[in-house]
Amino acid sequence: MTLTIQPFTYSDDEYRVALDINAAVFNEPPDSLAEWQHDDQTRSADYAFYRDLVRRDNTVIAYVETYQNQYSYHPQKYECRIFVHPAHDGPDVRPFVLEHVLNKLRSENLIALTSGMLDDKPEAMRFFEEYGFKPVAEEKISKLDVTRFDDTQFEAIFERVRAAGITISTLRELQQHDPDWQRKLYDLDVTVNRDIPSTGEKIYRPFEEWLIYRLQGPAFDPDGWFVALDHGLYVGQSHGSISAEGDPVQFVTGVTSTRRDYRRRGIATALKIHAIRYAKAHGVPEIFTTNDSKNPMYQLNLALGFQPQPSWVRVEKSLIEG
Repeated sequence: MTLTIQPFTYSDDEYRVALDINAAVFNEPPDSLAEWQHDDQTRSADYAFYRDLVRRDNTVIAYVETYQNQYSYHPQKYECRIFVHPAHDGPDVRPFVLEHVLNKLRSENLIALTSGMLDDKPEAMRFFEEYGFKPVAEEKISKLDVTRFDDTQFEAIFERVRAAGITISTLRELQQHDPDWQRKLYDLDVTVNRDIPSTGEKIYRPFEEWLIYRLQGPAFDPDGWFVALDHGLYVGQSHGSISAEGDPVQFVTGVTSTRRDYRRRGIATALKIHAIRYAKAHGVPEIFTTNDSKNPMYQLNLALGFQPQPSWVRVEKSLIEG
């Protein structure tokens, strides 16, 4: 049986094929088609990005994304993420894709290629080891059973936050009362993201691009975006959105974070509980989230009752000879 690879055409049918493969790999309902399309349409043209489909004979069995990471940029490093449908996985798929990718990038003077996969995928992990990829980071994945979540046990946290003069508002409330909410939110977003672990140079979208990417996409939900304020200063945030495309309904999580000077005050916990309450009120049975293994938010999530799942292992292959 013959393997072939061809460029993604960005048709709805091909999106759905890739979404189904992604759902099978992560054992989750499919992501939002509209959100994938929004991400592709708002991706910066300053950084290379390729998506390809892999076929075995006439069946699409995998897709691969090869790109320069626009948020953690290094001019001589590319990322290559290979997602193979578990029902069609085999030892020949990833070597075939890797050869294709290295040929495509032959003129880029690369020093390294990074990739990753869930640590419960033995075929992928064997491939990484055999082809010289080394672990460089770990993304912790966890889930919360929202139906069993009891927020009454955290009332002392809310009292502590209130006593410190911190208030929590939805973004919709801020839209109505704060004419500078966009600039303040951008400042918060950029500031807190500086502290998120990274393996390259941090890159931030200009304000105008950020507006389109963050606030004009199909997942933007001002009712599910919570902001902590200290007398008008935006000091923390937690956000997510309800997606009814999957079955059951999902809560798609974003970043929960606070400014460095406001940590260890219970603010992030209070923000996260607001987001969980919002998901619960909308009938969401389960929340899926990720954190870098070095990010304290992972321990916070465990304290809230999130349960560990297979981790995403980030790996890197050196392409420097000698």
